Amino acid sequence: MISNEGVRLGAEAARRLAQTGLYEYEPGLTDAEFTRIEREYGFEFADDHRAFLAAGLPVNVPPEDGQTWSRPWPEWRGGDLDSLRRQLDWPVEGVLLDVEHIGFWYEGWGERPADGTAALATAASSG
Repeated sequence: MISNEGVRLGAEAARRLAQTGLYEYEPGLTDAEFTRIEREYGFEFADDHRAFLAAGLPVNVPPEDGQTWSRPWPEWRGGDLDSLRRQLDWPVEGVLLDVEHIGFWYEGWGERPADGTAALATAASSG
């Protein structure tokens, strides 16, 4: 079910970011591109994120003299597949580090196993 509020928020976020003039944009992702990306990487974009990327695709541009190359945007269109996969894995890896090192536990995973290795395995398989 599509959330009208999510679509509105995503489109508004895209509009506000474009107004800053800090980034370059390409035409937004098409339905076919969303389908390909979601199939390739095994997830679905949330309504707000989909609306944001459909309104206009922010792209990375080479830095000017004296600037560093930070690549703030995932390269959804035509980027290196392995690099994009690593970027998509970062949040999961961060959560798993928190499970392992600071005891983070999401209640939706059920009761936390007493054994740390089992807790990490449960969290990793719950993705």
